[in-house]
Amino acid sequence: MSPVVTSQRLTIGDLAPSIELPDADGSSVTIDFSERVATAVVFTSNGCPYALAWHDRIQDLARELAPQGVLLVQIVSNDDELQPLDSAQHMAERVRAGQVVGEFLRDADQDVARAYGATATPDVFLVDRDGVVRYHGAPDADYDDPDQKASWLREAMDDLVADRDVARPSTSPAGCSIKWRVDLLWWAGCPSHGRAAEMMAEVLERMGRQDVRIRPVEITSPAEADERGFVGSPSFHVGGADVFPAPEARPGLTCRTYQREDGRLSPLPSLDQLEERMRAVLVRPWELPGWVDFRQQSAR
Repeated sequence: MSPVVTSQRLTIGDLAPSIELPDADGSSVTIDFSERVATAVVFTSNGCPYALAWHDRIQDLARELAPQGVLLVQIVSNDDELQPLDSAQHMAERVRAGQVVGEFLRDADQDVARAYGATATPDVFLVDRDGVVRYHGAPDADYDDPDQKASWLREAMDDLVADRDVARPSTSPAGCSIKWRVDLLWWAGCPSHGRAAEMMAEVLERMGRQDVRIRPVEITSPAEADERGFVGSPSFHVGGADVFPAPEARPGLTCRTYQREDGRLSPLPSLDQLEERMRAVLVRPWELPGWVDFRQQSAR
């Protein structure tokens, strides 16, 4: 059964969700945090200019600290119809060219990005051997200055290797926003999915989010409903999870009921309800509370 979406994002001290994803060749890889002193989980992209600008210095740091028990795990979560360079094919090309260090994994369902609350490429989470997030943010203060050498991430790694508290545990993530996909799950026995698609498009237009793709997914069997956590038509999923949690509902081929703001029951949420949920789960880094412009950080 599918999980449910929350707007909560990992913070320092949280346990990091487990990672089991295919690599660029399709082989399944499981990351065991307990095997390393530190694991840097970096959500990245083959096409984002910020991720590319920071890329080499992150790889250099990973090579340098690998003998000390540090592993780099780079995860590509962008929808590859919105960012074609993030396809498995292009990932494999970069691996063959020797451009990546450590593990290079494809999060096609976007469920790992959703579980971590990643918002940017790059977005860095440094996890200790107990699976606890000890640093989150940007690699360093300036994507355009190679001499920075991923200094914020380096300092945090050095602290973990030396078994010290991380002196600078959090900075503002910076870069391109993750290219999300909204799955509109529907069943042919309900007539409301057409209007649901129109509403989703209208909400994304309101939000100015042309960087989000709507993918209609028809659910045709009880087994598929159970696998997808589909509790009625229509349902809106991001990262494999329902943005309108209904933990008491059982999956099945049925029409869905939503409760409006005034208490009325309806086959669809209101536009405002849908927009509120979408803004929570599709947030971009510069929309996060307390976000600090990394260019100002660099200037200081």
